[in-house]
Amino acid sequence: MAPQPFQPPLSLCLMGSPGRPEALCYCAVLTCNCPTGTSVMKVTASDADDPTYGSSARVVYSVLDGESFFTVDRQTGLIRTAVADLDREKQDRYELVVKATDMAGQMGGLSGSTTVTIVITDVNDNPPRFPQKMYQFSVSEGAAVGTPVGRVIATDADMGENTDMSYLIKDEEGGELFKVTTDSDTQEAIITIKKALDFESKRTHNVVVEAVNKHVDPRFSELGSFRDQTIVRVSVTDTDEPPVFHPAEGAILEVQEDARLATEKVLQMDSELYYVLPFFLTLPTRYSIDWSTDQEQIFHIDPVSGAITLGNILDRETAGWHNITVTAVEA
Repeated sequence: MAPQPFQPPLSLCLMGSPGRPEALCYCAVLTCNCPTGTSVMKVTASDADDPTYGSSARVVYSVLDGESFFTVDRQTGLIRTAVADLDREKQDRYELVVKATDMAGQMGGLSGSTTVTIVITDVNDNPPRFPQKMYQFSVSEGAAVGTPVGRVIATDADMGENTDMSYLIKDEEGGELFKVTTDSDTQEAIITIKKALDFESKRTHNVVVEAVNKHVDPRFSELGSFRDQTIVRVSVTDTDEPPVFHPAEGAILEVQEDARLATEKVLQMDSELYYVLPFFLTLPTRYSIDWSTDQEQIFHIDPVSGAITLGNILDRETAGWHNITVTAVEA
């Protein structure tokens, strides 16, 4: 039998795109959700056979593993995507085994193979979403402006800067009473008090908070709005506060010196001119006169209604002024 000519082994080397360093030749980076047929990279195999000797040095390419996601051009070694839904959120890395065979792939040809790692990079194709449609917090009506009420957070399936978001208060009333800022480290919404709260005026506030992506990719606008809303319910708790006179500086009234005793009212506490406002309206208020300011007991006050009447005859020539102090106490 005549000796067979020596055929050196086939070596496979992946060449990256022009200008890329040799260290990157086995790895490709691909943007997720790119169209079918997108070029990934080109592989090139070298063969030490004499290219003039038949087809010994003619190399063809095929995919051994990963062909459901990628294809390779048999003649050029160009790798392309075979599907259009390479979603990083589902799988962010693929291992593609490519085989190169000499002798144009004919029987008896030698082959070599290598693994190409394809990394899928992220795009902003997911909107922020609040895990809950309502959050509940409570705060004392005495809490100072700037006091934190609570924190909420919207999640985003993307990564990196594609998860950056800002928060807004969407309802007018909520925007007057509360402020929302974004924690740059945790991406949480921090709700704080913007204006003093009053338990007696309103005990519950439903604040509409909206999360918005900062970096919206117009290519995915058909997916809808990249924002989401939730309701933050803030319950205002009561603090024990004393009744308050309005106006605080007191009232000046004129009374005829011949006014009738007991039956004629000098001042009604709940009149438009002068009144007492108890902060907790369900608690009754009792009134009294500081007798050190009315030792002659010229005036009398009804402890329930606060109506002040004359208890003695007035004489302008004896005293043109009477300054009395009225006390209001929650019963």
